[in-house]
Amino acid sequence: MARTGFIHHFGTFLLFSATVLLVITCISAPVVRSIALLKVELPGGNTNSGGFDFLPDLDNGESGRNGNDPSVSFGVFGYCLNDVLGGQCPRRLGYSPLGIIQDLVGPNRGQSGNPNLSPEQTFGEFYSDNSERTTRAMTKAMVLHPIAAAFNFIAFILALGAGMVGSLLASLVAVLAFIITAVTCIIDFVLFGIVRSNLSNGWDSDDEDSLGLQVERVYYDNAAWMTLAAAVLSLVGAVVVFFSCCSGRIHKRRDRKRAMKGDVPATDYGTPVAPRRRRWF
Repeated sequence: MARTGFIHHFGTFLLFSATVLLVITCISAPVVRSIALLKVELPGGNTNSGGFDFLPDLDNGESGRNGNDPSVSFGVFGYCLNDVLGGQCPRRLGYSPLGIIQDLVGPNRGQSGNPNLSPEQTFGEFYSDNSERTTRAMTKAMVLHPIAAAFNFIAFILALGAGMVGSLLASLVAVLAFIITAVTCIIDFVLFGIVRSNLSNGWDSDDEDSLGLQVERVYYDNAAWMTLAAAVLSLVGAVVVFFSCCSGRIHKRRDRKRAMKGDVPATDYGTPVAPRRRRWF
């Protein structure tokens, strides 16, 4: 491993970096509201300033809005309501992003002036029940985030200062960690891609085809890109560790052959070979 030490340690560092990114993703909303997989910005203002008083009233009759820039941050184990309804951050495994937005937005009643909307229509009628059930089920699969972090950490520990056997085992675990991380990343983007496509029709109220849904902006936030970066780092780390392991075995076999021929002294990888005895006849 001496000749491939730098490359091996570089792969080990990549596995550690992937672990850190996945751990940060795991503490996304509701733990840290500034870290989210998907963020939905809701319209600010009120009806007097040309806005839309869409938020439900609290029990005391006051508006549920706390500020001018309400939004919802969706994370791994829950979500956070920012500047709305007291800034609640429910923690749960498995939730309905579309249902949460529907509960906040409530009846839209054709506020955009779209002739295709009747006053009785509500937000929930603009996405299918299949989308709601699919997204709710897929949020339960986000438990793979801590599992992926654990496998990357195990691969990092095995590769850290490991010998030949340890490096081979680390490379195998690193490949498994990449597969889990890649599946996790795919689930995140597919899940919130469904949410994004169901909500994006409300971006342009001037468009005659727009449904007039009162959602300002929907976009992937920092945690989603961290998961993608962790998948890339996990892949590169697994390849580098596996390469350094194979390269180390090749150098070891080559040094043994050269030592047997007497070209160079044996290395520490094997038992030293005694020098040839000169014959006197």
